[in-house]
Amino acid sequence: MNIYTLASKTGLRTYQEQAPGIDGVVGNWEDLEKFAALVAAHEREELEKIDWTALMRKNSLVTWGDAQELGDRVLATIRARGTT
Repeated sequence: MNIYTLASKTGLRTYQEQAPGIDGVVGNWEDLEKFAALVAAHEREELEKIDWTALMRKNSLVTWGDAQELGDRVLATIRARGTT
């Protein structure tokens, strides 16, 4: 999903949609807050797709058990950000 798709879901419009040849974004604070929330949610979704256990283990001296625990902690932190 690209940034323009996320922006269009919130009511934000580019200047080019309203006045071709001008760069920028048109919207109000509520639209910007919705946009920021959508971007954050999208980022969390993408981060949750990563195999954090394998990433912690790769090129490391960390045991698989420790890597699993670290991976679980990373995912828990990512998920917790979605509730704040």
